[in-house]
Amino acid sequence: MPLSRRLALLVFSFTLIAARQRAVVHPTTPPLVAPEDVVSFAEPEKVTTRHLALDLTVDFDRKELSGSATLDIENLSSTNKLVLDTRDMTIHSVTVDGVTAHYTLGSTNVYGAPLTIDVTPASRVVKIDYTSHNTPYQNGGLYWNTAAQSYGRKFPYLYSQNEPDDARNWIPIQDTPSVRMTYDATIHVPQGFLALMSAENPTQTNDTGVYTFHQGNTVPAYLIALAAAHLEFRATGPRTGVYAEPELIDDAAWDLQWMPEMVDAAERIAGPYRWGRYDVLLMPPTYVVGGMEHPRLNFISPFGVVNGNHAEHPLPSPLIAHELAHAWSGDLVTTATWEDIWLNEGITSYLTYRIIEELSGPDRVQYYQYSDNRSFASFAAAAVDPRATLLHRPLVPYELAEYGFNSAAYTKGALFGVTLEKSIGRESFDAFLKDYFSTFAFRWMDSATFLSYLRQRALAGRSDVEAQLQLDRWVYQSGLPENVGAPAHSALYDRVSAEATRFRSGTKIAQLNTTNWTDVEIDLFLSLTSQALLTRMSEVDAFWHLSERKTPPLNWMVASARSGYQPGLAGVERVLLRGGSNSQVLTLYYALMDSTAGKNLAKSSFLQAHDRYDESVAAQVQSLLDQAGLLSDEDEALAA
Repeated sequence: MPLSRRLALLVFSFTLIAARQRAVVHPTTPPLVAPEDVVSFAEPEKVTTRHLALDLTVDFDRKELSGSATLDIENLSSTNKLVLDTRDMTIHSVTVDGVTAHYTLGSTNVYGAPLTIDVTPASRVVKIDYTSHNTPYQNGGLYWNTAAQSYGRKFPYLYSQNEPDDARNWIPIQDTPSVRMTYDATIHVPQGFLALMSAENPTQTNDTGVYTFHQGNTVPAYLIALAAAHLEFRATGPRTGVYAEPELIDDAAWDLQWMPEMVDAAERIAGPYRWGRYDVLLMPPTYVVGGMEHPRLNFISPFGVVNGNHAEHPLPSPLIAHELAHAWSGDLVTTATWEDIWLNEGITSYLTYRIIEELSGPDRVQYYQYSDNRSFASFAAAAVDPRATLLHRPLVPYELAEYGFNSAAYTKGALFGVTLEKSIGRESFDAFLKDYFSTFAFRWMDSATFLSYLRQRALAGRSDVEAQLQLDRWVYQSGLPENVGAPAHSALYDRVSAEATRFRSGTKIAQLNTTNWTDVEIDLFLSLTSQALLTRMSEVDAFWHLSERKTPPLNWMVASARSGYQPGLAGVERVLLRGGSNSQVLTLYYALMDSTAGKNLAKSSFLQAHDRYDESVAAQVQSLLDQAGLLSDEDEALAA
């Protein structure tokens, strides 16, 4: 999920929103005309891209990509203009069918700048030579991590993060999800580095630093991915594997050993996996999101899935289940515009429930659904802007596309899927999903078409069920309908809550019924006993040995920080010195402010590790320590 990354003057005009809503006819056979995408300058109904060829050189010193993008186009309307999306790049030259062409780079706004190229109805190949810069626009497109910010602290790490509209930061392209293309690429990196893309990938470095890639299935621009780092590969199965820095690869292979079974489970629910291999790439500690679903190569935050504790039976990760599920919902069938991002994220979140249920049983999923229902109901009740809880969420011009990546798209969308399953029946809903993914494979989708197809395929002759479902209310109205199919209770939650109540009442932890508890139950217990835990840390630690784990649970580290519990603080220090997720690092530093021992650890950890944090995280931590009076002038100079 993308982060907010630039300021814009936003005017939330509901009159304008209503005026832009429109019925869209989605033919069942090509040609398809997608809804308008206000986030893109491209005009794909006039000219569309069929294939992209990249030839790019990675310059870590200058933090630049330079080279060319060659687009195979089809002129659908006899227009004389091709419009591409760009942002923060220098265009050196443009040719059309090998002949130098006239082009103009338009004025810049929040969506970048349109690159308009003269073409003819017969034009077929457009080549742009360009350089993509590392500008003050830091939070999108390309991220240039320093060596200190990598896991091993030895080599820099480059990665792209395109979703929703940042492919234009490093490729001049029709950056709208309704345009799909195949692509090839040649990427030049320094020797010793491995380049990877959302395509057919190498598994080891070569001596030249030149890598070639091919993606034979069509993808939208936001799913074109690039990474370059000091990496190793480890297979986890015949068609699954993990890339990671050498210092992390052993732990990664252990903790992700269930990947083959997860792909098999997803296929039982959604149909055949259409992308060949399923590999994951573990990102640097500063990675800006939890995961990103590029075909063939998911980008994953290392601390979201790998803890290095080497459990006998590592739990399948909901994060990877979510990104894998995107191979069907999002990658295979893609939202036409960012106004219907729930079609990617909500259906994927529902599939995540199903995949985890296949691998871990119904109790765990019932708990997730129960918790999601409660949290979203609270969110909806407190929402000031009614648009915050819409599934179909029209964008106001100049509004950031990423604003639609919210709790409604993920959680309300998932609960909608649960409600459909309960109302239609699991067998019927599974049949619908398989048919949906097959029928619309490698095509765009919008809310109107989805509901039409659902009525046609799953609800024909079942008017009573359709009336109960309130489909239009779910998609086009705010809030949470009362017919939500999520469970009203959770057996797992109730079991853990009962033991947490006994613990808070003074019962020794060794006398509680914790048989067969996994990390899911332990994390919940720690959350439910957070206050009582502060005075009983050593008792709990002697029972579960949480401080000895390479990566203790976050709730345990927070309690250790707040209480100043020394064995637990050692785990906090391990995480802060190696780097953790951006949100986790901030959470721990704030918790450390509650004890004297914690404050001392916060200062020493920051002075040792500030250079490995994301710049925005380091600035927030420094401000926190300044406010607490923990940094001297000399400390400030050292951290600068």
